[in-house]
Amino acid sequence: MKDAADHLLAMKELEWDTPEWRSVRNEQLREWVRDENALRFFLDLSHFVEIYDDLVDQDKPVSAADINSALFAVLCYMPSNPFFLQHRLTLTPLIFTSINAWADANEFQNGTMSEKALAYGLKGGGVEVLLSIISITRGVEYMRSVSAEIRRIIMAHETFEEYLEEVKDVV
Repeated sequence: MKDAADHLLAMKELEWDTPEWRSVRNEQLREWVRDENALRFFLDLSHFVEIYDDLVDQDKPVSAADINSALFAVLCYMPSNPFFLQHRLTLTPLIFTSINAWADANEFQNGTMSEKALAYGLKGGGVEVLLSIISITRGVEYMRSVSAEIRRIIMAHETFEEYLEEVKDVV
């Protein structure tokens, strides 16, 4: 298994959200989480969020197949996932606050430079769900040992400067 620094390097070299990038991401997630139901829950949640973001931002087309798979994930697979069922009282408030943070980020991305910086940080708020999953599956001590590296890897796809370029024409 590669260490986290190797994964960060590999992810920076791969085009964001390609099958190759997802493969590297999933390999690292499997190492961090080590519980297949927890991993499946997180991947289903991530898939739904990515599709939802594309629909709201309207920055790239979303196929009917992607919409259908996202709906199955959020309405069928996630609510019946054994890991989620066991830990829903912990995970649901985190998902709620992540959704709220994402909505705020969309509002702030049109504001001042300080608001844009806040938006950039809030867009990555879903990482808190992942860190909680890791805490549940591997313990707080392990979660703390990988937390900063996880944030680096999750945010590796887009620098703040790239984010500013992306939102400069957003109305």
